[in-house]
Amino acid sequence: MKLCLGTAQFGLDYGINNPDGKISSKKIPELLNYAHDNGITILDTASAYGESESVLGKSIPNIGKTFKIITKFPADTDFRPLEYINNSLNKLKTETLYGYLFHNYSIFQENPEFIEDFIIIKQNGKCKNIGFSLYYPSEAEYILKNNIPCDIVQIPYNIFDQRFFYLFEEFQKRRIEIFIRSVFLQGLFFIEPDKLNVYFDSIKEPLKELNQLAKKHSINIAALCLSFINASLNDGHVVIGINSLNNLKENINNYDLLGKVNIPYKYFQKYAVNDENIILPFNWKK
Repeated sequence: MKLCLGTAQFGLDYGINNPDGKISSKKIPELLNYAHDNGITILDTASAYGESESVLGKSIPNIGKTFKIITKFPADTDFRPLEYINNSLNKLKTETLYGYLFHNYSIFQENPEFIEDFIIIKQNGKCKNIGFSLYYPSEAEYILKNNIPCDIVQIPYNIFDQRFFYLFEEFQKRRIEIFIRSVFLQGLFFIEPDKLNVYFDSIKEPLKELNQLAKKHSINIAALCLSFINASLNDGHVVIGINSLNNLKENINNYDLLGKVNIPYKYFQKYAVNDENIILPFNWKK
């Protein structure tokens, strides 16, 4: 398992536990430098992440480091992918991407012909890999069953949201790279259970148990969340969002602790939550 730096906070206010909001563009070169120096060489962004692509395009050339970049085709455009990708490439100031994904499966569902554009984009060398950002296992099942061209899937997965686990073996069998997002559930795991509102009553006790488990192993809850991914997935990437340099350092330190934590996946199975009003942040009541 390797870390991938998510850059939503480079262009948006993002996350339930992010009091600092969008990161200042002046701080981003330092963040990128530190990430690269500590082995994080893949960046995840999207045209829907505000100014994120433009900020990366301005920052990366100034630090003299090379990153693999994944970005996504948005829902809110009248352009086809074959045309729109040039917009992202221009903002990112690069000629090729590591990955180009459908930001939402519904885009493909409504425009299945767009996959032909993605194939041409890959053939033309504008990206190395194509794929999908998914929310539901049924979407992945359709892609697999119908042999839709796919090199990368980006999926939500964490201690509470274990819906995709049964598909990992098939992804790996087909050499589809797995990128895990929402490992911290937008920061929900970091909030003291008793400070959560009544909407989250059903997970307050499980959160208390997980905090006790982390203390038992002399780690924090973030490291526990990462250890769960490590126990679930032999090979893949975890997309981590950050709000500061200190936050980045904490994530890297927690990642370095993985070799010292050996909690089997089976232990975490009892914490799986089936309520999509809890595990899918876009369903949360504001």
